[in-house]
Formats: sequence, C-alpha cells, structure tokens
Amino acid sequence: MITSEWIKLWSVRSTWFALYVAAAGTIGLAATYALVAKVADVEPTDALQGAVFGQLAFGVLGVLVVSSEFSTGLIRTTFATVPRRRVVIAAKAGLLFAVMVVVGELLAFAAFFTAQILLARRGAHFSIADHDMAISVLGCGFYMAFVGEFGFCVGVLLRRTTAAVSTFFGIVFVAMGVIPSLLPDGVRADAVRLTFTKVGEAMATPARSTPRVASDYVLGAGAAWGMCLVYLAISVAVPLLVVTRRDTN
Repeated sequence: MITSEWIKLWSVRSTWFALYVAAAGTIGLAATYALVAKVADVEPTDALQGAVFGQLAFGVLGVLVVSSEFSTGLIRTTFATVPRRRVVIAAKAGLLFAVMVVVGELLAFAAFFTAQILLARRGAHFSIADHDMAISVLGCGFYMAFVGEFGFCVGVLLRRTTAAVSTFFGIVFVAMGVIPSLLPDGVRADAVRLTFTKVGEAMATPARSTPRVASDYVLGAGAAWGMCLVYLAISVAVPLLVVTRRDTN
C-alpha cells in the first residue's frame, strides 16, 4: 500500500511543481531578506518568513494528493483494490506527512543557512547553535508539513480540487486571518493566538531577540507546538471518520 502511494505521489507533475514553488519561495525570500535588511535591525528568525510560500505550496499539494483521485474517479480502483477505506486514507496521510516533514525541514534549514551566509558577508553574524535557534527552524519546517496535512483533510472532505483549494485558502487566510481580528476585544486576543498563522509564527520564532508585546497575540513556543499537534491530530482523524461509500460517487 505504501509503495503504491509512493509511486502515485512522485509520478505526477503537481508534486514536483508544488515542491519547487515551496523551495523557491522559502529559500528565495530568505535570500532577499538577507540582501535588503538593515544589518542593525537583523532578526535571524525573519529568514524563515518564506515559510508563508512553503505552506501555500504544501497545502495545495495536500489537496491534490487526494482530490485528484476523487475528481478522476481513480479512487474507485484504489478502494476496490483495498476495500478498507480507512487504511487507504491512513496510508496516503501518513506518507504525505512524512514526505512534507522531511522536505519542510530541509527547506527551513536551507533558508536559515542561506540567510546566515549572506548576512555574514554584510557583518551580521548568528548561528544555528544560538539560543532556541534550532527549535525555531525545526518549528518552521514542521508547521509547513502540518498545513499540508490540513490541505489533505480538506481534499478528503470536499473531493473536488477547485472547491477544496478555494476552501483551504478561505479557511487559512480569511477565516483565520481576518475574522478573528474583527471579534470583540474580550475574545479577540485568544482567538488570534489560536489561528494557524499565529501558531506557526510562535513555533518559528522562539529565538527572536526582540521581546514580544501583548499586541503580538502569540503563544509561547511550547503551547504553540501543543496546538499544532492538536490541529494535526484533528486533520488526520477527520478524514478517517468521514471516509464512507459515498466517497466513491
């Protein structure tokens, strides 16, 4: 089963294209930051800002991994071969997440070291061994993988690529990016802290040297990792719960 899903994953152009976009965005923005940032104001974790492009690419890839099979009807063949639908979805989700964790971490470390090398030439020196820096980079890569898994969840639920991609963007960037900031003052801070973007920010920036202020609405690193794991568990559990015979229609 895993071998079959591995072949499917790497045999389509969309996988390679999504990973190229993620690499170009994540590393490219790190290089751009290193070249244009004022040396006096350099914040090493800002080199990880390109993760915003990485998470987009991973999210779309997560959708496509499963929605393309539903859209073309090939999922019927897969389910006929392996009647236990939850096994199929679990194999897809597990393999996809493993690949995205590896690639996400590689991109995060590549972005960090790219910025480190370029900034060193301009007189700004920092290291992966600095306080919490490795945790920041690891958090960045893991968060990108989580967003990709969330895209997979949306793909299983909606089964149609266009609808799933649109919904993914709507949830991540509208429902979680705009709506929480419009809530009443009493609940706004807590709502914003729990959005995907802010959780990812907290995971990727515990090593920042500039102290945060209350208006940043960011969880502590440990709490952010905990929330990410909760969201990840939900993103895996929901597809397993909803996969029924109607999913082959």
